[in-house]
Amino acid sequence: MQTLIATLVLIVAAQAELRDKVQHGGPCEQMSHPYQAALYNSGHLLCGGVLIHPLWVLTAAHCKKPNLQVYLGKHNIYETEHFQEQSSVVRTVVHPGYNAGTHDQDIMLLRLKRPANLSAHIQPLALERDCSANHTRCHILGWGKTEYGNFPNTIQCAYIHLVPQEECERAYPGQITRNMVCAGDEKYGKDSCQGDSGGPLVCGDRLRGLISWGNVPCGSKEKPGVYTNVCRYCQWIRKVIQGS
Repeated sequence: MQTLIATLVLIVAAQAELRDKVQHGGPCEQMSHPYQAALYNSGHLLCGGVLIHPLWVLTAAHCKKPNLQVYLGKHNIYETEHFQEQSSVVRTVVHPGYNAGTHDQDIMLLRLKRPANLSAHIQPLALERDCSANHTRCHILGWGKTEYGNFPNTIQCAYIHLVPQEECERAYPGQITRNMVCAGDEKYGKDSCQGDSGGPLVCGDRLRGLISWGNVPCGSKEKPGVYTNVCRYCQWIRKVIQGS
């Protein structure tokens, strides 16, 4: 997967639609991602998301659009699969601290019109609550653009690892906040890119991050992808869900 970075606000605004994808990965196993959501706008795939509760999907704030449709249980986005579910979004909650110019606090909750019917293909993912957790092996997934410049039919997965905060800050001087976590792969340049935004960074079977931004072009071995650090938002997420 590949991700997108912008160093100037104007570049961010102009390229906001080009921020998400999985590069140097491969097809996911069909039953391996029951928490993955596909967000559609005007009939087109916009972003990824993560089911964290039967009524709630977590995604990136920069994916906010009117009239979002959420698909759960999807594997092949060009086929109607008998186990998939579709729901409209009845409430959108962007984190009040979100800053589009700096990508800080890039997180948003979507309330579905009706609860998901949980099954082997549709299951919520637990949140990582410990920000000190340092799993050596994580994975990212999505239907975003690949290293060949195409959009795959089936969801793609790639294994990466968390990058120390100091290393991430050296890669992006003055741009990394404590609300961000970096992950990458120095050998193959595995990364997220266009179409993957809002999708999960899964470490130790828990949601550690949401695909947010990164280098342009995607897949740089020197510059890791940048993810919203989900462990910092567990209290906010719980408050929103309980207050709905």
